[in-house]
Amino acid sequence: MNKTICPKVRAYIEKEIFPRYEKLPGHSLDHIKNVIERSLRIAEGLDDIDITMVYVIAAYHDLGREIANKTHHEWSAYLLNRDETLKKLFLPEEIKIMAEAVEDHRASSERPEPRNIYGKIVSSADRSYCVDEILARAYDYNKTLHPDYTEDQLIEAVRRILRRKYSPDGYAATKIYFLKDEYTKFLEEVERLTRDPEEFKKTQQEFNRKRGIY
Repeated sequence: MNKTICPKVRAYIEKEIFPRYEKLPGHSLDHIKNVIERSLRIAEGLDDIDITMVYVIAAYHDLGREIANKTHHEWSAYLLNRDETLKKLFLPEEIKIMAEAVEDHRASSERPEPRNIYGKIVSSADRSYCVDEILARAYDYNKTLHPDYTEDQLIEAVRRILRRKYSPDGYAATKIYFLKDEYTKFLEEVERLTRDPEEFKKTQQEFNRKRGIY
């Protein structure tokens, strides 16, 4: 199996796909690159994995958000399936595997688990392992979603969402296939952070100041 990223594929993704993420609030190019890095790190320890395919899946997994957020995983697979450039670089069966992995990556998916190993790789890599990352993504996305909220209302909404999402029975705390120890530590930190509304408010405000929002 290929253990190096095809230069033609990398060049295409960097030139044509990465710029499309710059317009997506809450799911920035930084997030995509983080998922790519974690996906490649997981793949390096596995046999019979094509690194270029992993790279493409990670790069496309959120692209459907430019069409619809709630069904972005389906739209991301749709866009990958119909990418004429990728069709020239991959075999039809490889396109099918990558599209299934992209569609199955979402933690909140009703599917019991991804249909192939590539889906499990990117699903695990798509989790946030950094508190600062989820504070930024949740705050920015909800600010766009609720422009009428006061700052206090917005911060409390973020806290509630994060607490629900990352609780022991929350969808983001389940279906993790790789990097389990690293993810468990992250979940414990989120639980501690979101426990007290006032403490969370102070943390979010301090983080916002560091980002230059205030």
